[in-house]
Amino acid sequence: MDLSICLPLYQQKPFETVKSLIKQAEELKVNYEVLIIDDASKPTLSATNAQYFSNFPTVRYIILEHNIGRAKIRNRLAAEAQGDYRLCLDGDTLIDHNDFIKLYWDKRESAMVIIGGLKLAPLIPRCELRWFYANKREAINCEERQLKPYSSFMTGNFFCKGSLFETLQFDENIKGYGHEDTLFGFGLEKLKISILHLNNPILFAADDRNSDFLIKSKEALENLKTLSKTFPALEQKIGILKLGLKMQRYNLGVLFIWAYYPLRKMIYKNLLSSKPSLFFFDLYRLNYLLT
Repeated sequence: MDLSICLPLYQQKPFETVKSLIKQAEELKVNYEVLIIDDASKPTLSATNAQYFSNFPTVRYIILEHNIGRAKIRNRLAAEAQGDYRLCLDGDTLIDHNDFIKLYWDKRESAMVIIGGLKLAPLIPRCELRWFYANKREAINCEERQLKPYSSFMTGNFFCKGSLFETLQFDENIKGYGHEDTLFGFGLEKLKISILHLNNPILFAADDRNSDFLIKSKEALENLKTLSKTFPALEQKIGILKLGLKMQRYNLGVLFIWAYYPLRKMIYKNLLSSKPSLFFFDLYRLNYLLT
């Protein structure tokens, strides 16, 4: 088989996305499959998905009995996929251009891993923090991403040779939200695996509500702190980790926490507002990392 299009799913109904991917793969005239693994969504939603996807013979829809998390499900997709090449996306991916798969396929021999990037869908009210963060920190053009190719790895939109997963897996010790992509990119760099960044974005909804994104950010920081003990080289890759550990070494962490305390309510209120400050968000994250 030429191509496996792999989507992890949780509480999502990606009907339009899958239809678009099937149409593009058919037009490309490749032997393909769409492999979807549902990470134990609600039974009613899984049943709706199963009924819909049964109409497409090239779709394999697998429902897990228990939720296994972001890293394990990606490894499960890699193990189940049959294609020589893999297009790996997130379940909430939106496709907004008709040559999305073709742009990857035409470059398939250019590098072991190809990353397409993202662009933002219109802002959703009460999701401003996630949207502004993505706009400034994640929606980066391919030229800028190529300057730091491994640091710019993202799990939500990449294309690779299937043989990649014979040598590198996602770290299943990572729980909750965040940094499975960081560690995977670190592994790619250690193995000197070639990366090409393309201008081939998915459309990203950035639909986490402000309060939910703050919770996810805390989970990501907890993962980051844990990973830094096993992979100390990450300190040089991630700015907030580097700053936090440096402040601790020079006994400045307690001073920062002391200075932050009287501002905490004002900062939190701002981060939940329609005009959140990313500077305040960085202070919020640094304080959580230090505490």
